[in-house]
Amino acid sequence: MDQPSGRLRVFLLDDDPVMLRVLYTYLQTDSRLIVVGTETDSVRALQYMRNNPVDLLISDVVMEGFDGISLVKSMQPRPAVILVTAYAERAMDAFNIEVDDCIPKPVDYARLAEAINRVIWKPARSEASGRGFMFVKDVKEGFDTKIVFAEVGLIKSDKNYVCFHLSDKRKIKARTTLRELLSILPRNIFIQAHRSYVVNIHKVMKFSRAMRQFYLLDYDIPLSIGAEYLDDFVKAYYPSEM
Repeated sequence: MDQPSGRLRVFLLDDDPVMLRVLYTYLQTDSRLIVVGTETDSVRALQYMRNNPVDLLISDVVMEGFDGISLVKSMQPRPAVILVTAYAERAMDAFNIEVDDCIPKPVDYARLAEAINRVIWKPARSEASGRGFMFVKDVKEGFDTKIVFAEVGLIKSDKNYVCFHLSDKRKIKARTTLRELLSILPRNIFIQAHRSYVVNIHKVMKFSRAMRQFYLLDYDIPLSIGAEYLDDFVKAYYPSEM
């Protein structure tokens, strides 16, 4: 899934120059981002961010002198913040100051990508919950495409992409993960039924708890329900009985 408008301006802070280069190289692969600065000194980083627009700060926690926690506390207003640390005991300190995420070192880049996705789509979550559609970029055609929730029957995972199966038989492929998408989609409509797909519960026409299968409207093939998702599926399918 791509950012709704413009590129996210990212600033990197770490007192380890090697870590900075690794992060910079990784973020350069994401066309939604632009790294506007890197710094090994937290005081110089703070000075830069007070005088230049930054949308997202990715910072180490433990540094000499002014550490990442103190830096974030001193910023008003402050950008979105993802902290990274090799010290598990500092993670709670990070979440206590309400950062967007705190990732352990060595950095798992799939985990970092999920955190960045959440930052990019944070403004869209409240908007999507109050309306019946969202926008995604169709990776096949390159167009920003309106996804009307009522027209979606199935959303299937495809590695770092998802595919929206629409009622008119169209399939729209977008860059995101099911985990990220579920944080945006309205929960009264969509439910995860399997580790690889999400369904529109209003389009489930037949369901067997014993067989752990269901049929969607306009789909001739039954779909299976993962054992760990069965109870939530039952609650969503029979809401009046709960």
